[in-house]
Amino acid sequence: MNGEAAGERRRQRVAPALVASLLVAFISGGCSGHPAGEPQPRRTAGPPDRVALIRDQHLPNVELTTHEGRKVRFYDDLVKGKVVAINFMFATCRKACPAATRNLVEVQNSLGERLGRDITMLSISLDPERDTPEVLKGYAQAHGARPGWYFLTGKPDDVELLRRKLGAYELDPVVDADKTQHAGIVILGNEPRARWKAISALSKPVRIRQAIDRTILPVTQWPTGEAVVNEAPYEESEESKRLVEPADLSDLPPRDEPTLAGTTFGARCSRVPCTGRSDKRF
Repeated sequence: MNGEAAGERRRQRVAPALVASLLVAFISGGCSGHPAGEPQPRRTAGPPDRVALIRDQHLPNVELTTHEGRKVRFYDDLVKGKVVAINFMFATCRKACPAATRNLVEVQNSLGERLGRDITMLSISLDPERDTPEVLKGYAQAHGARPGWYFLTGKPDDVELLRRKLGAYELDPVVDADKTQHAGIVILGNEPRARWKAISALSKPVRIRQAIDRTILPVTQWPTGEAVVNEAPYEESEESKRLVEPADLSDLPPRDEPTLAGTTFGARCSRVPCTGRSDKRF
């Protein structure tokens, strides 16, 4: 009798433990609704993180030096979380650079207190070995650059990497090798919203400033209507007709990369399209 009682007590102790182990097994393996041994269905991937995708593919975190002599990282210190206007230049350029810089000075003045607060302007030298911080400081002072507009130099390989990643190169390799014919564009980016576009640096300053406004503001808040057009009416002259020529887009090589926001960061501007009137989205 005593043996039977002891056996019953053991069974009572084992039963809760067995129930508990079965419950754990059910929760961990059975709640999915698929019998054990059957392959689990793949979870559908969500949309890609556009900010991370653009950062990883097009915004290398190379080290640069400002015209004030400060060491900075391109992404971490200059672009992350900001709205930026980026162009490439060099101090001894005598072709398009002087006109482009004059335009950007006017843009700077029209931005007023928003410069350095709502938007940062970055001018990167294509001749970094000659354009030392001291040279760029003199260039910035000569053009009246205010806080919020940085002139930058760095290692030649790092500057070239930036130029390529940002799409500021010519499709024709012969033209691209001649920095005096470099792509004259202003690359506009709203990094936290993954909104990127480009506009010719030779566009009217008001058009560049309007493009900056459209980069900062949500689409629903873009200024529209006659007021925008009348702020700087388009003028067609014989000179503009000579400069703007039809371009055969069928000659463009196919892209290898997947698109971002409709297109990729590629060679945004050959000499002909760069004289165009409107900004282009990346």
